Amino acid sequence: MRRHAWRKARVIRVEQAASDMVALQIEPDEWIPHLAGQHYEIRFPGETLSRKFSIASAPEQTRQIDFGIQVLAKGLLSPRLAACRPGDHLEVRGPTGAAFVWRPEEGGPLVLLGGGAGITPLAGICDHYAAAGLKPPLIFIVSARSPARVFRLDRYRRRMITRYTAEEGRIDRDFLVKALAPVLDNPETKVRLCGPLGFMSAMVPLLLELGINEDGIRSEAFV
Repeated sequence: MRRHAWRKARVIRVEQAASDMVALQIEPDEWIPHLAGQHYEIRFPGETLSRKFSIASAPEQTRQIDFGIQVLAKGLLSPRLAACRPGDHLEVRGPTGAAFVWRPEEGGPLVLLGGGAGITPLAGICDHYAAAGLKPPLIFIVSARSPARVFRLDRYRRRMITRYTAEEGRIDRDFLVKALAPVLDNPETKVRLCGPLGFMSAMVPLLLELGINEDGIRSEAFV
């Protein structure tokens, strides 16, 4: 399938989206629709070094694809992607990944719980949920060191429940009880959890303790 083959893509824009992240928008020469929660592999033409990046745009956005790129000082690829300019060329492979996707037919309620750069795939799922016009509640929780570290904060501020660890500490049980109060008694509640391994290791036991159905929790490590 073409999704598993490398295809040419053109950079449309690169914008600062948080203090340590950029929003990279590309346009592949060959468009393949994606599902909310999938990812692409990206590399520079003629090179073998590649990295996987979650899609930050909803499936309703066609032809052009957004990614949230956390720029690591010692990263081998992210600083170069952040330095791209419109018209630059890349190669992409995807979309791939089935375990983390969310489809409108799954319904809700839906909880999106992200730590740090783990917000990236959740942003696309959030937009997709809104576009589907579903009535069950969507709860979007983000943990970050500070507001400056939240990907596209201005865009999602009104939809988010935030926890800034530098001032407020990490997400704990009391915080989740309050944030998830509208959905805790609903056995149909779905959760998409994404972030660093330590964050997810702390969140999963809390979600289970609060009665979230284990079958409804899907997680993806952001490394």
